[in-house]
Amino acid sequence: MDPLTASLMAIGSGSAAGLRPYFTVLALGIAGLVIPDTAPDMIASAARQIPESITNPWVLAICAVLAIGEAGLDKIPFLNLSMETISVWLRPVFGALVGIGLGANSGVEVAVLTGLLGAGSALSVSLGKSSMTAATNAVPEPITQWVRSLAEDLGALVLVFAAVLVPVLAAVLGLVAIAIGFFLYRMFRRVYRSMKNRAGSIRQNRAAAHSAREAQLASGTKTSTLQALQALATGNAPASEDPAGKGS
Repeated sequence: MDPLTASLMAIGSGSAAGLRPYFTVLALGIAGLVIPDTAPDMIASAARQIPESITNPWVLAICAVLAIGEAGLDKIPFLNLSMETISVWLRPVFGALVGIGLGANSGVEVAVLTGLLGAGSALSVSLGKSSMTAATNAVPEPITQWVRSLAEDLGALVLVFAAVLVPVLAAVLGLVAIAIGFFLYRMFRRVYRSMKNRAGSIRQNRAAAHSAREAQLASGTKTSTLQALQALATGNAPASEDPAGKGS
């Protein structure tokens, strides 16, 4: 296979690995076994590019069990979030390994390139998936988890089969998935920082209110609740200062 087709397949399969790594290996392995040499040239050529390490029956059996387990556990709230701690970085490794295997027959340089494409594609999609998993865990009902997880199942299915049947389409869909993943990750990071800053502001305002209250008690002055809130909102704490003529 030429380096261009191998690169296109690496982007598509890498993006699929960013969603479902075990299913990606399983689907590629099955495609490599069942697609005959009499298939159309483009499809047969892509199937021949799939390395024997992926089509190994033991590898397929293990990946089948892991793929079923991953798809099932990913639909359970909070448990899926715990899985993301490791999976978010494990998926790019699968993307890199699949990419290297796809480009191995075209030379070392191509294998390195396809490995990087597979890893990079999987990383961006994986970060976006983890962000969506964290966001949907904030929703109390479980239906959102199922909808998100089933959409990821379907996305991985389309990407991995497109990588074998129509590599150009797989690369286009993979780039779209990469862009969406990067967008979701950036959005989640902004929301996380906003929530963190808000929590910090709440703690600071609580400490300022406590100091102002202590100052009022010490000085004997009285400030209404509305005045205290207005002072804290503007960043001032007049109640914490000694009134004119006192404390001197």
